[in-house]
Amino acid sequence: DQFKSQGNKLIPDNKAESALMYQRMFEGLTLFQKIAQSLFYTRFVPENERHDSAVKRNRDDLKAEVKLWEGYLQGTGPYLAGKNFSLADVIVFPVIAFLFRFGLNEEHYPKLAAYHNTVKDRPSIKNTWPSNWKDTPGQDALKDF
Repeated sequence: DQFKSQGNKLIPDNKAESALMYQRMFEGLTLFQKIAQSLFYTRFVPENERHDSAVKRNRDDLKAEVKLWEGYLQGTGPYLAGKNFSLADVIVFPVIAFLFRFGLNEEHYPKLAAYHNTVKDRPSIKNTWPSNWKDTPGQDALKDF
């Protein structure tokens, strides 16, 4: 609030736009949780406690969540909460970038891919992009999504 007249206006003045921005921002936590449950299951669950059914459930949950986010970008504008870059993008973009870093198939999620490709070219994003992501290839854990 103190700097809202400087740079990008990250919190919209319009109540409906502001509500959508906050909704997307907080829903980003669920997206991150489902990514962690799916991608890091074997890291956090001891081998003798792992179940194939849990792996399948976690992947299915993540796939459903990613489809939800693909749907959010249908007709809302190029950003997560509308036509303007907002606090929702600041919070959730790193999570979406993580999906693509782990091989999310751009062809299956064209709206998310367009969003990712647009936002990653912003100067603030380029300046804060993890250096090891610049110099190393991503992974393919989500290539079948």
